[in-house]
Amino acid sequence: MTASDNTATDNLVQQSWQRLWQPLWQQMHHGNLANQRGLQLHYSHYRQPGISTAVVISSGRIEMAVKYSEVIFELVQAGYSVYILDHQGQGSSQRELSNPHKGHISNFDHYSDDWQRFMQHVVLPGQHQGYLALCHSMGSAIFGNYLLQTPDHPFSAAVLCSPMLGIYSGPVPFAAAMPLVRALRWLNLQLATQSWYLPGQGNYRPEPFHRNRLTSCPAHYQWLLSLYQAEPALQLGGVTLDWLLAAHQVMQRLASSGHSIELPLLVLQAGADRVVDNKAQQRFVAQRPELRELRTLVGAKHELLLENTPIRQQVMHWILAFFARYTATDKVSGG
Repeated sequence: MTASDNTATDNLVQQSWQRLWQPLWQQMHHGNLANQRGLQLHYSHYRQPGISTAVVISSGRIEMAVKYSEVIFELVQAGYSVYILDHQGQGSSQRELSNPHKGHISNFDHYSDDWQRFMQHVVLPGQHQGYLALCHSMGSAIFGNYLLQTPDHPFSAAVLCSPMLGIYSGPVPFAAAMPLVRALRWLNLQLATQSWYLPGQGNYRPEPFHRNRLTSCPAHYQWLLSLYQAEPALQLGGVTLDWLLAAHQVMQRLASSGHSIELPLLVLQAGADRVVDNKAQQRFVAQRPELRELRTLVGAKHELLLENTPIRQQVMHWILAFFARYTATDKVSGG
């Protein structure tokens, strides 16, 4: 893209935020729900009266609900109610550690337990006829784990964007680093009460666009940074040793038991992803090819929903077309 193209796109993103996404965001209901460990979880939803189907969003690591305001706007325009939860320890949900920048969890089951609680106390009371899930990165692992734990779930189908079924580690296999991580965690337990950062990671620090691994769209990237600048409490840094060990455990579980998930799934893969492992996604789809469809966006980076216009338009087209197959047709009397 030329400099003038970038400027035009940047202006379009900012104008859309001010005229469309932010006004809808401000109309949404925002609330808090205590989880089983006493932490306050923040959620948001937009219930449309008479709409039959709700989309529930499971966001990725470091993310917050307002980041999905563009997607929420598009889903509402397509005729869905929308629900989204800030996972424990990120967004506007309560952080467990004294350093709020640490991306931390001791067990991914905590995330999935929170999702189950969110469904029971916030989503299902909306009494929609059908439920679909839209998941990104870590949110896909959380949702997959929830499916394994909840055979009576209400979902009809789900889209997994750049799902975290493995972590990209370049030429060195990710599993090869785990013995060192476990050794560091043992030392951590001897010397401190709270989990250390993974070596090389630290508090939130915005990366310049040319070094980012998330998107090739400067306008979306700058918009994202502006959200963090406007609300510093939303900022999140790197991961702890505990988070990485917990992530490894849940990814292994999905690799070994994911075949038991019966839900129809559309997996959208970023061809140039340098955050998660695309080969792990391919193996996951191959577990149940009759239920799982893989589509690859050539040249796309990890954040498919924040990518440049041609890629993003294709992503949303695939998402809405897939959802249309599983959208409840009976209208309901209330939102």
